[in-house]
Amino acid sequence: MRHTITRYQHLACLLSDRIEQGLYRSGERLPSVRTLSLEHGVSISTVQQAYHLLEEKQLIVPQPRSGYFVATRKATPPVPALTRPVQRPVEITQWESVLELLSSRGCGDVLQLGSGMPDVTQPTLKPLWKILGRMAQKQDVSMLNYDSLLGVTALREQVARLTIDSGCQLTAEDIVITTGCHEALSVSIRAVCEPGDIIAVESPTFHGTMQTLRGFGIRVIEIPTDSVTGISLKRWSWRLNSGRSKR
Repeated sequence: MRHTITRYQHLACLLSDRIEQGLYRSGERLPSVRTLSLEHGVSISTVQQAYHLLEEKQLIVPQPRSGYFVATRKATPPVPALTRPVQRPVEITQWESVLELLSSRGCGDVLQLGSGMPDVTQPTLKPLWKILGRMAQKQDVSMLNYDSLLGVTALREQVARLTIDSGCQLTAEDIVITTGCHEALSVSIRAVCEPGDIIAVESPTFHGTMQTLRGFGIRVIEIPTDSVTGISLKRWSWRLNSGRSKR
C-alpha cells in the first residue's frame, strides 16, 4: 500500500534533519510558527502539527509564551549486558518480590518505573482536561455507567476507521476495547493457551505478564533480550522435553 507523506510530516522531517545536523543546537529557540508558515508557504496549522510531531519524538520542547526549543541532549547511559536465562521451561515464582514492589508505591523515596503515567504539567493535556470538564458540567451520566462488554461502540468505530490507513478492512464488531493492558493480555492468553502450556517470553520482561501466566498455570522459557537489537532468537536454542511450546 502506497503511503503519501503529508505536508506537516515533510516539514517535521526537514526540521528533524536540521536538528540532527546541528543547524539548530541544543536549547536553541526554533523559528516561530508564523515565520515557518511564511518561509515554507504552508498554513499555520501545518506548522503546529509538525511541531507537535517533533514534540512527540522528544526532539523539541514547548515553553509557554516563548515558543519551541530544541530539547537538551542528555548523556546516553551504558548499554545493559545481554541476559542469560536458563535454557529450560521454569515455573514462575518470586510473587513475594512483586508484592513488595507494588506495596512500595506509597513510598515517597521510591521512583516507580513499572507504570506509565502522563506528565500533568505538559500543555498537551489541556484539551483532555477541557473535555472532562465539559462532560462534568453537563452531568453526562455515561461517565458513571457501564457500556458494552466489547467497549464503547463509538470508540470501536473510530478505531476501525483508523485501521484503514494500515490496509485493514475492519468493522467495530472486529475490535474489543479492554480496560487496560492486563485485561488485554489475559484475554489473549486465554484465547490461545491452556494450563500446562509453555510460552516463550523475553527476559527481562514485565512482572505483570509473568504473574498473569502464573495465574493460568503456564510455564515459561525465557529468551535473552538485547537492549539494541531486541529479543534474540538466533543466539539461543532450547529443547522442550514435555508439553507444548507457544511463541
